[in-house]
Amino acid sequence: MFDRDRLSRTDSSCIVIGGGITGLTIATVLQQQGVQVTVLDKGRGIGGRLATRRVQHSESIKGVFDYGTQYFSIKHPRSQTWVNEWLQQGVIREWCRGFGETDDKPRYCGVNGTRGIAKHLAQDLAVHSSTKVVKISYNTRWSITTEGDRQFEGDILVMAPPVPQSLDLLDNSQIVLPSHSRTSLEQISYHSCIAVLALLEQPSSIPAPGGIALADESLIWLADNYQKGISPQGHAITLHATPQFSEAYWNNKDAEIANKLFTAASNYLNSNVVKYQVHRWRYSLPKTLYHEPYFVCSSLPLVMAGDAFVAPKIEGAMQSGFAAAQYISNSLL
Repeated sequence: MFDRDRLSRTDSSCIVIGGGITGLTIATVLQQQGVQVTVLDKGRGIGGRLATRRVQHSESIKGVFDYGTQYFSIKHPRSQTWVNEWLQQGVIREWCRGFGETDDKPRYCGVNGTRGIAKHLAQDLAVHSSTKVVKISYNTRWSITTEGDRQFEGDILVMAPPVPQSLDLLDNSQIVLPSHSRTSLEQISYHSCIAVLALLEQPSSIPAPGGIALADESLIWLADNYQKGISPQGHAITLHATPQFSEAYWNNKDAEIANKLFTAASNYLNSNVVKYQVHRWRYSLPKTLYHEPYFVCSSLPLVMAGDAFVAPKIEGAMQSGFAAAQYISNSLL
């Protein structure tokens, strides 16, 4: 995969497409090992599904919403090492040890929202947000073209968006993967999720600690960001629709979607909604996974990674990032 006669850790460069937790994990590990890393992300805010948004209603009322990833837990020692550092640095805190029933397993959240984790990881990296890659090409090095015709170059390419988006970019760039690899990657599929961010007039009736998983046909999750501690100036509620509802109503108007979900959640909202926004996550959680923790192209210095390669969780995305970064590092002199 790598030309060992030409590349080493100290003179090689890596372009990471996708500034979610996987891309940031890979970039952090490689940079610590002396590789020059550039992260390109199409979003205005870094983090992917580590997504936090502020919604202003009045001078005194402002809602802060985690509207993608809600919390995470940890099993593996390497992930725990990072989490311990984040705890010490005040980036995250323990939210609870279960919703309804406790199991003594910490659930962590960002002190100021989950995007704070991404911002923390990105602070020492060369990150370009609002930078959508539209074409890639390879001729001894990677050449990356973005909207606005900006150009980036690197020796190694890491693709960390949802796999269908990466495959579309390869197709648009006329880069052909080996057929057996392409077939395996095409098997990866995702659930979609519609999120509604609702700012309430009064406190919600969501039970402490502020999150509840539902078995409703429309709603799968409700979170009270005020109880969670990230929205002290507003009763900000995150509603996540089920995959079935999300697929069925994906193209419906925001008002219709919101009204249906507000009705389904009425016993927990228990208040007028003074402002709301709707966000559609096309690739919310992988429902089928790749058979390895990352993908390596046999003919190009190209690696893909993400939660679809390990497990549909934050830690799964981190574990894929660790494994991919280790592979790249081991492949360099």
